[in-house]
Amino acid sequence: QSQLERGRGDTDAFAHAQVLVASMPSRASMLLIYARACGALHQFTRCTGRRQLAQRASTIASETDAVEYVVKRSRFVAHAAPCTSFDEAEGFLARHRDDKARHNCWAWVGATSARMSDDGEPTGTAAAPIRAAIEGAEFVDCAVIVTRYKASTAPKLGAGGLIRAYGQAARDCLKTAVAAPAAPPRIAIDLVVAPEAYGGVRGLLSAWSHRGVTVASEDYRDDGAALIELTLDDADVRAPFLREAEAAGASIRDDD
Repeated sequence: QSQLERGRGDTDAFAHAQVLVASMPSRASMLLIYARACGALHQFTRCTGRRQLAQRASTIASETDAVEYVVKRSRFVAHAAPCTSFDEAEGFLARHRDDKARHNCWAWVGATSARMSDDGEPTGTAAAPIRAAIEGAEFVDCAVIVTRYKASTAPKLGAGGLIRAYGQAARDCLKTAVAAPAAPPRIAIDLVVAPEAYGGVRGLLSAWSHRGVTVASEDYRDDGAALIELTLDDADVRAPFLREAEAAGASIRDDD
């Protein structure tokens, strides 16, 4: 009986081991998990990281020529350009997007925000390494697009191969760029101004315009209050300006 129990125990242990082995992810899955984890880390550190990057980084002086990286009959063609806003980046991306290509993957890194797209590639295998190349070069206000052309007989690169290829194409492209001083990051502030305080706040904005306080947009709520979006050139101006704005009857809008 003891032998039977031992045999049953060995069988149960073997079955349990089979389940564990079957549940282990493949190498490709592990690489994809790693890529997605890198993307999550970028998302987690985006505010502090970009703020620190903007304080010390440069941009690129002008748009680069095309740079090509080839691996296993897949061609990765990269372009980079200075773009101080995402609207400007969209124009650059539209000029270099090739609808006949398999994928047009890109990343844009601004002073305080970033955008990117895998354009159909597995999540984390294209845009994240492109963005990492931009941030690794300590560039801001910079966009990079990498277009992939794949021959019909080209073998699959796998998650790891895609990460390496897109990253290498972006790095090779950025190595050809000439660095230039980046524009200082602008600070955005949204004010809510009641109708009775509007005249005083508008006068205050005119008085502060010579110190880099600019009205970016203006709208009105149903109750008549004005919503004024401002940009500031200098972080040191923020505190004294807000003190005067609040004294004039304005309040800061908090979207959170």
